[in-house]
Amino acid sequence: MNINITSWNMNRKLNSISIRKNAIATLLGKHNVARNVKRDSFTRAEINDAGLYEAPMKKHKGMISEHLMLVMNDNISKVQKYGDVYVCEGVSFTADQIPKVQPDSLGEIHADNNIMDFGRNRYFKYVEKNGTEHCAYTNGKGINSVFTEYMRDESYDRVLQQYVGFWNYTMSKDPVFITKTYPEEQIRQYMDEAGIKTGFFTVRMGDRETTHYYSATKVTIPILSKERYDSHYQSLTSEGFLTDYEPGSVFRIGNKEYVLDSSYNLNIPYGEDIYSLEYPKIKN
Repeated sequence: MNINITSWNMNRKLNSISIRKNAIATLLGKHNVARNVKRDSFTRAEINDAGLYEAPMKKHKGMISEHLMLVMNDNISKVQKYGDVYVCEGVSFTADQIPKVQPDSLGEIHADNNIMDFGRNRYFKYVEKNGTEHCAYTNGKGINSVFTEYMRDESYDRVLQQYVGFWNYTMSKDPVFITKTYPEEQIRQYMDEAGIKTGFFTVRMGDRETTHYYSATKVTIPILSKERYDSHYQSLTSEGFLTDYEPGSVFRIGNKEYVLDSSYNLNIPYGEDIYSLEYPKIKN
């Protein structure tokens, strides 16, 4: 867990204020012991600086509420740290007052009709093939590990970070970066585990959603944006695109055959896996 340190200019300003306070206290004949004011913020992607603050003097009793956990997991920039004390919405507490999120009480998320809906403000779990369970959470910006688990000093979960990173990448307009980060085998593993079949699929996180195309092809990348699919489909089914082939030539997608007509049209239904299209030989 990274901690941001105050800038040199801010330190100089604080030191100047402290010197003035001590000078006033000396003139008044009082002894003033300056307290160290720290500026901490938990560093994750998308986190805003927590700013300067001082922890409340009164500590919360018992375990913190479920509401407070949701607030922190939904927006970790609202969490501040002062020594061993965490502060959120005016409540101060320590790590041992944070309830553990139990994975056996959480459900998995699978695609329904090729729609992967992660919801919002929702805990869920990812289960590996070997049965290992990992807790995750959906907030307004995507899915991530459960932040309160890190506050409890849980170790970094590399497997979970790869999983949430993959699905967060699918929210991009063009998912080309997925293939630059994940090997094809791992991509297909995540898609199969989610229950997503080849064809168009949609991913939803909160109020956001994206639709891409999942292809069985071994020729190009397995996940392509809907815009790329539409552009390729329009070209492939346009007159004059396949003029290098003779009318009557047979094209195949899996077990399906498509015959090039006399106008050089290939009447492939929209949504078919055109990236798996097998072309006939061109006659000289």
